[in-house]
Amino acid sequence: MKARWSLVRYVICLSLLSGCFLIPPTIQYNSYLAGRSVQAAEEQYVVDENGGAVTYSIAGLRVRVEYMTDEALNREFPEDSNRGPFSTNPYTYGDWIDPVLGYTPNRFTVFRVTVSNDTYAKVLLDPIAALLYTDRGEVLHSFGIPSYSPHESFERYYRGIRGQSGNEFYRFDTRMGNVRSSLYLEDTKVFKGESYAGMLAFAPLEEEAEQVQLVLENFVLKFDASGQPLDTVDIVFDFDRHIQKTVATDQDATSPK
Repeated sequence: MKARWSLVRYVICLSLLSGCFLIPPTIQYNSYLAGRSVQAAEEQYVVDENGGAVTYSIAGLRVRVEYMTDEALNREFPEDSNRGPFSTNPYTYGDWIDPVLGYTPNRFTVFRVTVSNDTYAKVLLDPIAALLYTDRGEVLHSFGIPSYSPHESFERYYRGIRGQSGNEFYRFDTRMGNVRSSLYLEDTKVFKGESYAGMLAFAPLEEEAEQVQLVLENFVLKFDASGQPLDTVDIVFDFDRHIQKTVATDQDATSPK
């Protein structure tokens, strides 16, 4: 009887220990991109030392690029970011925590681009032509909205993970509505005296990536009489990547978010 009880206690202890190994601790994870300081030495660029945004300026035009952390994106869509795995924020996983990783991974790599046109008749940024290069050799294309987008598409992405229930279709429609209201839209001309802002989204970065370069290809400064691009420029933004990982304490876990 004593031997049997000892075996039972051994099995219980082994099960508890296995559970400890299988359940990772909750981790506070933050991945963000900040404008590379060397770029500030170039006359056309200004790097915000506080937030890490980069502004490209020439006479009469400013293009500001700000990396959007998941925390900032969740603030953009607060009602869509607090339902765990059913969150409908199109750019993040909301407040869902991956049970294997112990933290919320990045769903996309997102920038907010603001174009301010002071003197040109009209300028044009093609968001689909934007490219994101990494020091790991990746070349990432920006996401368009419709399924026929030439490279990446939010419709294809979310249809690929959509289930067949009514709730799944509702979440799909909500996400796509949020995308349409926030993404930098194609064929949006910014006329003299106006500003326009929207998101550019790319696939998530590899964990090992430390530097990225965002290239806004063929940014149109002038058009000819027939409306065809006459003067274009490639605008390049360099960013350093920073990753912070800390194991959350019990106090962290119980403090208000």
